Amino acid sequence: MRLIKSIFTALVVLALLLLGIWFTLRNQAQVPLDLLFIQLPENSLALWLVLSLICGALLGLFLLLPWLTACKAKNLQLERQLNNQKKELHQLRTLNLKSPE
Repeated sequence: MRLIKSIFTALVVLALLLLGIWFTLRNQAQVPLDLLFIQLPENSLALWLVLSLICGALLGLFLLLPWLTACKAKNLQLERQLNNQKKELHQLRTLNLKSPE
């Protein structure tokens, strides 16, 4: 199973690499980039598109960070609460109750 997973991963990486090369070769046009206040020099369209993809992904991760942190904190709080309830249940189950005589 591990061999199949390794082969599949290698094929996916190879396919992505070939797709990236094909994309770069198809988008060789030199275009300037005007960002309202900044005029960037001419570069290939593929470079600008890949850089914008990377910037968007990083910005998305950065904006999700507070939400992920809050979810992690809530998860830790619930795990602590669950562990405390498990301890309490264990104590109640092992408690020797004497019947009134």
